[in-house]
Amino acid sequence: MPRLRTLAIVAPVVIVHLALPLIFAYAVWRSAASGIANWLPAVYLALTFGAFIYLAGAWSWFGHAVRLLLAGVTVGAAVAGARRSVASPLMSLDVIDLIVRGGVGTMFLIATVSAVRGRRVRGPALDLAFPLRGGTFVIGQGGSTTAVNYHADHPSQAWALDILKLNAAGIRANGLYPAELARYAIYEAEVVGPCDGVIASVEDGVPDRPPPECDEGRPAGNCLAIETETATVFLAHLKSGSILVQVGEQVRVGQSLARVGNSGNTTEPHLHVHAEAGKYAGQMMAGPGVPLRFGGRFLVRNDRITPSHETSADSAASPLKSVSAASGAEAESAETISNADHARDAEDLRQE
Repeated sequence: MPRLRTLAIVAPVVIVHLALPLIFAYAVWRSAASGIANWLPAVYLALTFGAFIYLAGAWSWFGHAVRLLLAGVTVGAAVAGARRSVASPLMSLDVIDLIVRGGVGTMFLIATVSAVRGRRVRGPALDLAFPLRGGTFVIGQGGSTTAVNYHADHPSQAWALDILKLNAAGIRANGLYPAELARYAIYEAEVVGPCDGVIASVEDGVPDRPPPECDEGRPAGNCLAIETETATVFLAHLKSGSILVQVGEQVRVGQSLARVGNSGNTTEPHLHVHAEAGKYAGQMMAGPGVPLRFGGRFLVRNDRITPSHETSADSAASPLKSVSAASGAEAESAETISNADHARDAEDLRQE
């Protein structure tokens, strides 16, 4: 059963990120021989899918270089195909092909627009220091739409982030989806205080499980809540026995709090971060979600961050060094969502 579940996770990722871009690029080149009328639907589908997967794909699996390479292959096939289609005699138009590729391409165009919109939010936001240090990290889930953040439709977690770490090869793990926790770059990474506040809740003792095992009964796993003047910040999926603080303790920005683990309802090691408006209500997911910025940046999927060693009590001044090619809405603020449907099933903490 674990092998089947692993295959069910890995196969779609490989197909969507590697196989489909190459298949669509080849289709663009091949259709060009039938004339421009048959080439246009193929290039439309290839470009809309390519734009969507570039923005919304899980590129921590394969690295930024592969992301750029496949984008280059798609654009190159489109350019070469354009020249070939103009020089080729026009054959009969395949109407079914036009309808199918046009329809699917339009779906990906809409999804691409949603991914772009996910990089921008409006309204007030909670400015935090980055909660990890010691390396380069990447956002696995983050943004204001479900195209880039599957938490986005949950009232309490609408602005949540799932954070991964990159190894020396620029990917999140040694292997596609290893069962050994130590092969994930973020496992046991140091979690530090993202803000000044008081520890309002601590949950520990939930065992770390090897992927793809997860604990659906305790979705947050080992976690803690930090109460500030305006919001409560939650850090989840911590390593069992690693939490260094207690309820009632005053904590500061940059203070060592715990280590990243793989506890709770999670498909692999990562740090889940989200904030809810107001004081701690006695449980997670009891209040409306609050948009987050780190060092003034609104982070979205595939953004990469190399944090400095934050020690200042002024979280808004905590510096971040960006290594992302597209940082996404740095100067935009964020909007607080409505206080509704807070009792949604806690399994939304699970990383996609």
